[in-house]
Amino acid sequence: MNIEIVNTNLKSHLKLLRIQNWRGYFLIASLGFFLSRGFLFPVKDVTFFYLIILLFLSFGFSINDCFDTEEDKLDKDKENIIVLKKISFKRGLVFSILLAVLGLILSTKFGLRVFLFCLAEILLILFYSSPPLRLKSRPLLDLISHGLFAGALVFLIPVLIFSKDLLFHYLIAFSIFYFSITLELRNHLEDYETDREADLKTTVCFLGYEKSEKLLRRLGILYPFTLAPIFLLISWQYFLVFLALTLTFLFLVLFKKDYRIVSSYRVMDAYAHICFIFLIYYYLRI
Repeated sequence: MNIEIVNTNLKSHLKLLRIQNWRGYFLIASLGFFLSRGFLFPVKDVTFFYLIILLFLSFGFSINDCFDTEEDKLDKDKENIIVLKKISFKRGLVFSILLAVLGLILSTKFGLRVFLFCLAEILLILFYSSPPLRLKSRPLLDLISHGLFAGALVFLIPVLIFSKDLLFHYLIAFSIFYFSITLELRNHLEDYETDREADLKTTVCFLGYEKSEKLLRRLGILYPFTLAPIFLLISWQYFLVFLALTLTFLFLVLFKKDYRIVSSYRVMDAYAHICFIFLIYYYLRI
C-alpha cells in the first residue's frame, strides 16, 4: 500500500513537470549548446548544463500550473494535477521552488555571470506566472517576458557557459526572442476562450481574437528580417540559401488559400528549424 502511494505521488509530481511540453525550449538550449561547441567540453560540464536546463524547464511548467488553476478549471483538455487535487497547491509550490533553487545552486559552478543570468531566468518565470506581478495577465509584458525567459535567456545561458564569441549569438538571441513572442501569441490564441472566461488580461484578450490573429500573421511575415543580418554576416553563399528558404516561406504564408498562421504554424516552425540547422552546420565547419 505504501509503495502504491509513493508511486502515485511520483507520477503526480512528474505530471506537474509537463515533460511533453519541453521539446521546443530544450531545442533552443541545445541550439545554444551546439553553436557554442559545448560538446568539446568535459562531460561533467555538459551534464551540469543540461541538469540546469531541465530543472529550469521543470520549474517553469510546474509553477505555471500552480497559478493557472482558475483558467485550467475551464479547459477540459488540460490535465492540471493541482486542479485535479492530486497534489495540493502548497506542495506544488514548494516542489517548484526546490527545483529552481537546485538549478541556481548548480549554476554557481560556472561563475557569477552565469548565476546572474540563471537568477534572471528564474525571476522572470516566477513573475510571469505568479501574483502580484503575474506578467502573463498584462498585455505586451506577457509577450516580452516570454520572449526573454522562454527564448533569449534559454539560448544565451549555454553561450555564456561554453563560448566567448557573442556577436553572432546576440543576433541569434534576438531572433529567438522574436520567435518566442510568436509562440506566446499562438498559445494565448488557443487559450483565448478560457482566458477570457477567467478574466485573464493577456495581449490576445486585450486586442481581441481577430486583431491578435492578424498581429501573429504580420509578425510571422516579418520574422525573416531577424535572421537576415546573421546570414549576411556569415557569407553570401549562405545568404542565398537563406533567401531561397525565405521566399518559399513567404510564398506559403502570403499566397496559400485560406492560410492562417495560427492553425498552420508548422510552416513557420519548419522554416525556423531549417535556418538554425544551417547555422549549426556553419559553426561546426569553421
